[in-house]
Amino acid sequence: MDQIQHKFVQVQGLKHHVAEIGAGPKVVVFLHGFPEIWYSWRYQMICLAKAGFRAIAPDHRGYGLSDPPPVPEKTTFGDLISDLLAILDFLEITKEPGRAEADFGRLDAKRVVRNIYILFSRSEIPIAAESQEIMDLVDLSTPLPPWFTEEDLATYGALYEKSGFQTALQVPYRSLQEYINITEPVVEVPALLIMGEKDYVLKFPGMEDYIKSGKVKEFVPDLDIIYLPEGSHFVQEQSPDEVNQLILTFLNTRIWSELLIQDHCSLSSYICGRSCSKVVVFLHGFPEIWYSWRHQMICLAKAGFRAIAPDYRGYGLSDPPPVPEKTTFGDLTSDLLAILDFLEITKVVLVAKDFGAKPAYMFALLHPEREPGRAEADFGRLDAKRVVRNIYILFSRSEIPIAAENQEIMDLVDLSTPLPPWFTEEDLATYGALYEKSGFQTALQVPYRSLDEDLSITEPVVEVPALLIMGDKDYVFKFPGMEDYIKSGKVKEFVPDLDIIYLPEGSHFVQEQSPDEVNQLILTFLNTRIWS
Repeated sequence: MDQIQHKFVQVQGLKHHVAEIGAGPKVVVFLHGFPEIWYSWRYQMICLAKAGFRAIAPDHRGYGLSDPPPVPEKTTFGDLISDLLAILDFLEITKEPGRAEADFGRLDAKRVVRNIYILFSRSEIPIAAESQEIMDLVDLSTPLPPWFTEEDLATYGALYEKSGFQTALQVPYRSLQEYINITEPVVEVPALLIMGEKDYVLKFPGMEDYIKSGKVKEFVPDLDIIYLPEGSHFVQEQSPDEVNQLILTFLNTRIWSELLIQDHCSLSSYICGRSCSKVVVFLHGFPEIWYSWRHQMICLAKAGFRAIAPDYRGYGLSDPPPVPEKTTFGDLTSDLLAILDFLEITKVVLVAKDFGAKPAYMFALLHPEREPGRAEADFGRLDAKRVVRNIYILFSRSEIPIAAENQEIMDLVDLSTPLPPWFTEEDLATYGALYEKSGFQTALQVPYRSLDEDLSITEPVVEVPALLIMGDKDYVFKFPGMEDYIKSGKVKEFVPDLDIIYLPEGSHFVQEQSPDEVNQLILTFLNTRIWS
């Protein structure tokens, strides 16, 4: 883990944390979800770095070590996309608070992360009863997923202690519907989707059909989809070796092999940018931070790639935005752009997890050339570490955690419930520490309160190869229509060239649960679909 370097990039007045490992012309960017931070990609980053890739995993604004936005409740996915663009520009990579906060607030960040990894590593969507909150679904006696160590948990917990969960809950969950104003939402580059067959996400209504039917390829036509039979939602941490290999294969076969061919067609300025660097940026989800990509970053760096993993604004070590509740996916996208600009990166491969897929998708569309509420109150009752603990416990499960009417989501987890076996106390400490810094306001704004932002994208089809790795026990599958949406292939209507891989035992945090497997899948995708 010491091999992973950490940088801070100023984007729109916010300090964004970016984790990076590896060097060379092949760049892969990992985008985390919630409650993840860059840390959730740790396995994939290390793996890809070892395979010669440059792995990058930013913390979104308000996540991990990234600054929270001034008004977290106004944060949108558009912000995340802008952030990503800025980060890539900085790195010189060519571009192609509410109920949850309150629930999380009752617990320390480490416990929130622990709960999330436990809950969302399962194949069912964790749903709290009417009188419960999602955090109440995990008992302290519940063990962490076997692939998520106490050390991992300590890492997550420490970072979320810093950042808090406000920004993490804002983006993605409250800014999913932000309007982006993209008229042609089709991504025209190769993409790889590695997905655990047991990822709870497949349980969302229509999701499995959308992905497995190929409908997703309508928006990402050149998408490769690989399913890991035992994979959970955190597949890159659960099976890092497998995911790393899939990424490397995709990069080497679908990205840089094709780019080299095009380079001979007098497209070198477009293909290679300033130095033909192979840069991979990892975007975390929630409750992850850059750390969740640790395995992939190291792997890609060893493989000759430059791996970068930023903490979103308000996540991990990145500063929180001035107003976390105004943070959107657009902010995260803008942040990424600024980071890339700062790093002088002109071309980049994005690797995203959970809601990090949205800013990655938006970034691909927008740059093909290159209010605190119930959640805040719930999270606020607990320290950041406990909030993260609860989240990892709750959302590592295969069912959607649903709190009862007189409960908050944090009430669903008991202190005796153990962390998922693959999420360590060290991981929890890492998350907790970063969320203590950032808080959860921005995290609750994006993605959860900015899902409806209007991006003004008229043709939302991603035309590049993509890989979805999903755990079959990811609770997301339990959302109405989600499993059908993904497994029927409907998702390929938007990502036509999408590969979907299901990990049978995979939870929502599949990249941390099965880092080796996820790593191998990522490496394979990178080497076969991207840089073959």
